[in-house]
Amino acid sequence: MTELDIHIPQLPRFKRESPRIVKVLDEIRFEIDKKGDEYFEFYWFAREYPRFYRYHVDNIEFRLNTIHKLYEYHRDDFLKREGSKEYGNCFEMATSTIFSFQIYWEFEALLGAVNSALDLIARICGVAYDEQTPVSLNKISSKKNLIGLVDHLRTAKEDWINEMKDYRDCFVHYTPVDNRVFVTIYKSSDVWKMWCKIPTNPNIREVDGFRFSKKRDLLRYSLQVYKNLMKLDKRIAEDIMVSYNKGDFPKRISHLFYIGKRTRK
Repeated sequence: MTELDIHIPQLPRFKRESPRIVKVLDEIRFEIDKKGDEYFEFYWFAREYPRFYRYHVDNIEFRLNTIHKLYEYHRDDFLKREGSKEYGNCFEMATSTIFSFQIYWEFEALLGAVNSALDLIARICGVAYDEQTPVSLNKISSKKNLIGLVDHLRTAKEDWINEMKDYRDCFVHYTPVDNRVFVTIYKSSDVWKMWCKIPTNPNIREVDGFRFSKKRDLLRYSLQVYKNLMKLDKRIAEDIMVSYNKGDFPKRISHLFYIGKRTRK
């Protein structure tokens, strides 16, 4: 083991308590439960769907933890070998093992969980409107007549969600980063860094067209997506509570289940 170290971004401190949307809907449903049977269906909606959302947030945090541990594994493995006859005094090294692939498998799972969490936020936002709203973020955001909570979704969609969905679509429908993935450890000035490449232009959706930059690292990007999701969670929760205190939330308290049911011939 040498005295050098390799910088890995720190994980945020994951709170043991529920996301803010869950806490706000719990507070509202406990008060609404006292108002009478007409709110019975909304009570169960406000209990169940925020918990489905929390399930996916817990999944995201688990994936971040796992990716971080896999980065640490690669760092520790490099530090054991650096300076040996095998590696010498290298300035860059790329390795591809089953643990390298696992980073990308976890990243794919993280993207799926973020996408599911966003659709559940959209579904929760839907009860703020009189009309029946779509159950996906993309579709509810496209309804130009809706203002308020959906405006937060539209802003987030432009700022970061569209790009995140491009990454997800690459893995799910098109092509992953490559047919063989590497973890690269390199020296930049006097600092050692680790890089798991993801394309800077995921909307291309084809390996031959991908461009890469060491400024775009898988773990750093994943942490930013999580940070953005938690900001959105906070904004939506705060606006829901403000609307509730004004008597404007919920506007729809029935026909909240079996929405989007798929019928096959």
